[in-house]
Amino acid sequence: MSNYSRISMCLFVHAFGCVAYVFLNDAVVHAYKHLNGGFTTRGVAIGMASYAMFYIFLGVNLIAALIPGLVAKLVILSLLVGFILLWMLPDNPLRALFYGVAQGCATLLAILTTQVIELRWASRNIAGRIQSAQFESVIP
Repeated sequence: MSNYSRISMCLFVHAFGCVAYVFLNDAVVHAYKHLNGGFTTRGVAIGMASYAMFYIFLGVNLIAALIPGLVAKLVILSLLVGFILLWMLPDNPLRALFYGVAQGCATLLAILTTQVIELRWASRNIAGRIQSAQFESVIP
């Protein structure tokens, strides 16, 4: 797999994960409002923090899509989840749990999906090369 095709595939999978997170977030917000009333009924408003976390989430997914190493991607993911928990946990523990799990799982799922696609692509190319080399050595 060429570098350009790997980057485009990673960008597509991570963008799909970001879109899936948006729909998940909307569903959870709707369910929370239906069960507990509005966000400010309990006296705590999150304000612009949710937008900031979403933009950080987009940035981390962009970086994770562009970096080729799995360990570096997982380190960046752990920094994202740690930052969310550090920022949100003292004041909003329920939201910290949701944002940490939802954003972390969406990014982790995108990372693992791209790794599986890359490994299958590589194993298919290796198997094709071995098979063609065996076929050429049999025919004189």
